[in-house]
Amino acid sequence: MNDPDEASARSQLQFRRPARSARAAGDVRESHGGRRLATGITIAAALVILAHLTHSIALDPYYTPGRWPGPWAAWIALAIVVAIGVVSRLISRNLPGWLYVLLLLGLIAPVWLDVSETAGLLDDGVTPTAAAAAGAVLMPVAAIRGSKIPLAVAAAIALVLGIEALLQSDSTNMYMVSGVVVAASAFFPVLLVTFAVSGFRRLVGLELDLSLVQSTVSTPRSAVGMRASEELAQLDFDAETLLEDVGSGRIAIPLPPDAAERAGTLAARLRVRLIEGRTDTWLRHAVTESALLSERVTVDDPTGCAGLLSQAKRDGLLLALWLLVAQRPKSTAQPLSVHVRCRETTDVTESGPTGVDLSILVSGVPRRRVDPATWDAIGSVGVHDVVPGAEGFRIDIACRIDPNLHAGSSSARSGRQIEGN
Repeated sequence: MNDPDEASARSQLQFRRPARSARAAGDVRESHGGRRLATGITIAAALVILAHLTHSIALDPYYTPGRWPGPWAAWIALAIVVAIGVVSRLISRNLPGWLYVLLLLGLIAPVWLDVSETAGLLDDGVTPTAAAAAGAVLMPVAAIRGSKIPLAVAAAIALVLGIEALLQSDSTNMYMVSGVVVAASAFFPVLLVTFAVSGFRRLVGLELDLSLVQSTVSTPRSAVGMRASEELAQLDFDAETLLEDVGSGRIAIPLPPDAAERAGTLAARLRVRLIEGRTDTWLRHAVTESALLSERVTVDDPTGCAGLLSQAKRDGLLLALWLLVAQRPKSTAQPLSVHVRCRETTDVTESGPTGVDLSILVSGVPRRRVDPATWDAIGSVGVHDVVPGAEGFRIDIACRIDPNLHAGSSSARSGRQIEGN
């Protein structure tokens, strides 16, 4: 007899989300402009490092006479760390985690050498240079491998340089500012890169989210979405496994209690899926399958009349919802939420209703902060009216539909009923 847990594990092994869509949604570093962003950040980091190197050359005569090697030991250590990182990146696009950690730990060497060589020389205007350049080295790392760890390492380097400058405050006057500025130069470039990369990834994530769910607008009035397809595939696999076990004799008839419970659960899930499929429309699928919309948008469409909209109107409605949800609410305001209500109009002809009344209730964002492109998208759906409210606003849309579309879907449903009879 097969264990239910074993069958569930086999179904999980057999069914996986398509790798291409998952890769497209998650990869914002090597594509979608991410490579250009990383290249630009690398060039900026090289310029910052070159500026620190120039500063180091200018400060070399002011080091204590006979105190060799001055700043150059730290710069040689930094060059070795950078060279190992560059070569490893060229050999393998995916830098191993252990090597990544090892290179970050390797930055301790240039920081320690530079701090030890410049200790007590701030009153002569000598400040660390290679240690500050080590912070700039983390700029492309933040763009390629994530910003949290490089930002923490840069903050640690800046803290060490700042403490060194403060410890020399008794013997320095105007050069104290130079020491603090050098310490800040090890941190703030990485901080700016973090802001740039996070904003870029958010922008790309929004665009990808819209692109991945935009295929739903071309589906029929009642269609199975991507997540529903996954559930049906799992149900089909579980049902086939159960039937195969019964047919091969691994499960005896009458069914044991555990197998009977599995069969009853499968049947109940199939019935629920079939009942829900009658009113599932492209709008429900778009909201459910979108990581952005699913958290903030709810759909009230008991009769599935959103499926009567033409593809152009569907595009406009989806874009409008996406633009509304993409707004950033104020931190003091209530969470942003959008409630979409779809109802057929009371004007009914022989071929069916002549329109759909849409109501979009938006909470958490004032009307004045809505992107102007949102109103253009809503205008492509139908004639609309905006009703202000205490916590947001409501958009009422009167949408005209093609009677032939409703007649075609009605005849198709009738044909299926006659076929079933």
